[in-house]
Amino acid sequence: MNLSVENIHLAVKQAGNFMKANGADSEQQLDYRLILEDLLLEYRKLYGEETAFRLVLRRKWKTVVLSLRVACESRNLLLDHASVITRHLLDNISLGLSWSYSRHENVITCSYTTPMMDYRSIRYIWQYMRDERSTFLGAVALRFVNMGLSVLEPLLSAWIVVAYSGAEIRKIMLLALLILGQGALRSSINYAASRLLRRSYAVMLKRMQTDLAERILRIRTERMDKTGSGVFSKRLLSDTAGVVDGIDDLLGTFTEAFHLVSLLICYLVVSPTMFFFELALFTAYFLIQRAHSKSLQQNGRETSVADDRHSGFVSEMVRAHRDIKLLHCEDSFMDRFSESVRESVDLASKMRRRSMNFILLRSQFISWTSFAYMGLLALMMVKYGMTPSTALVLFNYNGKVYTCAWDLANLMKTAYSLGLSVERIYQLMNSPDYEWEKFGSGHIGRVRGDLEMRNVHFTYRQQDGKENKVLNGVSLKIHAGESVALVGRSGCGKTTILSLFSRLYDPDSGEILIDGVPVETLDQETVRGSITMVSQMPYLFNMSIRDNLALVKKDMTDAEMLEACRIACIHDDIMALPDGYDTVVGEGGVQLSGGQRQRLALARSLLRDSPVIMLDEATSALDNVTQSEVTRAIENMRGSRTIIMVAHRLSTVIGCERLFFISEGRVLASGTHRELMAGCEEYRSLYGEEDRAARAAGGSADGDGPRPHG
Repeated sequence: MNLSVENIHLAVKQAGNFMKANGADSEQQLDYRLILEDLLLEYRKLYGEETAFRLVLRRKWKTVVLSLRVACESRNLLLDHASVITRHLLDNISLGLSWSYSRHENVITCSYTTPMMDYRSIRYIWQYMRDERSTFLGAVALRFVNMGLSVLEPLLSAWIVVAYSGAEIRKIMLLALLILGQGALRSSINYAASRLLRRSYAVMLKRMQTDLAERILRIRTERMDKTGSGVFSKRLLSDTAGVVDGIDDLLGTFTEAFHLVSLLICYLVVSPTMFFFELALFTAYFLIQRAHSKSLQQNGRETSVADDRHSGFVSEMVRAHRDIKLLHCEDSFMDRFSESVRESVDLASKMRRRSMNFILLRSQFISWTSFAYMGLLALMMVKYGMTPSTALVLFNYNGKVYTCAWDLANLMKTAYSLGLSVERIYQLMNSPDYEWEKFGSGHIGRVRGDLEMRNVHFTYRQQDGKENKVLNGVSLKIHAGESVALVGRSGCGKTTILSLFSRLYDPDSGEILIDGVPVETLDQETVRGSITMVSQMPYLFNMSIRDNLALVKKDMTDAEMLEACRIACIHDDIMALPDGYDTVVGEGGVQLSGGQRQRLALARSLLRDSPVIMLDEATSALDNVTQSEVTRAIENMRGSRTIIMVAHRLSTVIGCERLFFISEGRVLASGTHRELMAGCEEYRSLYGEEDRAARAAGGSADGDGPRPHG
């Protein structure tokens, strides 16, 4: 490839995907991608766009090596142009970087060692089978017994052929009974072992997933935001299943190894000459199959990454089909789709071609070695007096040795996949990178609802290291039973304040108090149990409306459910649905409109009967009539609960007892609507903008007649 901008971006993307598939953490991926891009752009500036380069990616056992090769005169940019590349990255990067000049190419090599499964993680995973260990070990023992019995099959087959040749009827019947007994015993043992293994695996899987789910729900929100939901879903579903499947595959490999040892012992006892010949055949076949396995593993990573990208693209296409049509960007979208499907199909075809080459080589090897094997057995019979029955036993053993070689060749792949899944689960459960939420031990029996912030600062920290300071010394006090609103322009920190009160995040500095007690000293039940938040886009689970409501109150009665839904003005809508309160709403509540989802979430908050209710744009998807009804419902709650509202439309909150105007991360002013109109220029300006926009649209902003003015 040449150093065009498109090729540089493609190489950077390819390197990131390869590192991700080979155990590099997100920080290592980001560091290398930044360095690689800077290097390629600098070589492009020095030697021109037509300069050829290539990126060689390979893995050797637990070491991953990425080599950038640029065809040009000797130029060590790591040294000569260090200022071009971020100095912080070069000084602190956890990747090994080196430069050399070979065959007219600048070679910049990066290498890192993937974490291997250690004793601690193995022991940690083993604890999930603590009550089923005897069951598991018993099943393992049965597997080995079953494999030992399989060694008798070729011997019995040879004897019965000899018996048929001599027309020995009694011997034939006896051998037939032995074959019947051996087959019945093997199938019974295999059935019992499988039942015991399935039981122990089921217990292990349930415990792992339960522990992981509990752990994920306790991870700090900042980490959840940075990591993304996909990683945790994969840990909870794919990696736990990978552990169980990996253990089963590894057990199968070990029993095949035992089978192989048994076969080789039989060879050694029957014919030492054939033993050494068989050992040579096994070694050659093992190496062929091992090369095939490594090739599939390497190509499989690239193909898997491409498939994931293509699947994600297809999912987006299906979800966004309305927008694609409305934007009339079908042609542009199909161009991208064609590129995505071409990449996925081409890589899959490449992997299949390589696999077919190995299959052909393996088949030819078996055919020619079987021919040589039969010739050698014939020679042993003619020159060394080997009996036909012995030759038949050895010939039958030969096929079983190939099967053992097949399984053993995949041992490293199986061990690596198992180790990776075990390590991921262990890291999620024990690594400080996934820090748990921390609550205090203090408890308040019944929270009144006094909330206070004292000089609170808060910064969002992104995964790429960038910081976004949102709050810059916020101080405010809300009294129990008071109805207040947080207002200000988008991005001023209104929602962040609600999140800090409910301890989704912790402040950089300053104090947050509930009923005069520092929030960090209170237990989870006091903090989360006393605050209910209704967000702008509330999440509803893929279950019935009744079950969604019962999540917040297990002992909910029908009367309580109906009352909450009537107050939230959603009861009539529910009764109009085909199954009423038993209607399944779909993932995220997709079967309901935005307004219905918000009203149902409001009903859910009413059922909790918490002393503090936070409404974050909770009426944004309601029409004017419904909003008016919900506003009256909120008015009915005044005095009995502390209510904090965040609203885009100021018209929905001007009736609150107090408004806090947030600007540049601080409380610029507070008071009633009239007081702010009189004393806060920025609030008056924001209100005027909304009023003019509403009038331009053909009416007042609240849609219910003339607006009050300060």
